[in-house]
Amino acid sequence: MKKVLIEALYGEYSNLYGDQGNLLYVQEKLRRAGVEYDLIRTHLFDRPAFADRAVDFLYIGPCTERQQEQELEHLRPYAQALRQRMESGAVTLVTGNALELLGEFIRCEDGREIRGLGFYKTTAQRFSHLRYNELCMGYCGENILVGFKNQLSHSYGETGSPFLLMHTGTGLNPETKNEGFRHGNFIATYLLGPLLPLNPQFTLSLMQVIAPEAEFAPLPYEEEAYRRRVEELSRPTAKQKHH
Repeated sequence: MKKVLIEALYGEYSNLYGDQGNLLYVQEKLRRAGVEYDLIRTHLFDRPAFADRAVDFLYIGPCTERQQEQELEHLRPYAQALRQRMESGAVTLVTGNALELLGEFIRCEDGREIRGLGFYKTTAQRFSHLRYNELCMGYCGENILVGFKNQLSHSYGETGSPFLLMHTGTGLNPETKNEGFRHGNFIATYLLGPLLPLNPQFTLSLMQVIAPEAEFAPLPYEEEAYRRRVEELSRPTAKQKHH
């Protein structure tokens, strides 16, 4: 069984809302399955490993709005390598406002427009006068996924192939139920949670791509926690809250 290579981008920035739990969860799943792995933590101004090597799991998490601009400038020279990764079928997870790096623009409240990587024809609109929080549940094919949102922006425009069709909560913005982007195993979503620990069956499908020769067994408490969350969000839904 080959050793798995994991890369986490900008951990010094992308550490909001406990979403680094996605990374910890993947590592724990590999350990329990007896799979050896290496973890590369790529810091700002380092050359990403995915630009030169086959990375089995790439993770980019949420950061502050100011840090978004710095991450974009660092990622821009590697946009083509990241696009090639989309086509390769390797697993990539982009969560929270890191999704906005992939659009055409991020529009600031002062009128500035920050050019994104242009993978999707969307523009993110920032708003600082409120914080948008909500519990979420959506459909990803036959899978039901749960999570939550905590954001100061929404995205508008052509979504292409959405990651989720929302049942509870909004999509990329309050006017649509289409949430996130998906191209094969390249997934970008505003949902936090962390997403992977909250959705063990969905995570299992990704782990089978990351390490196809391994056997992964969900833990009983994972399934029970997931079942209870789905039941809770299937009741008359809690409305989004603004703070």
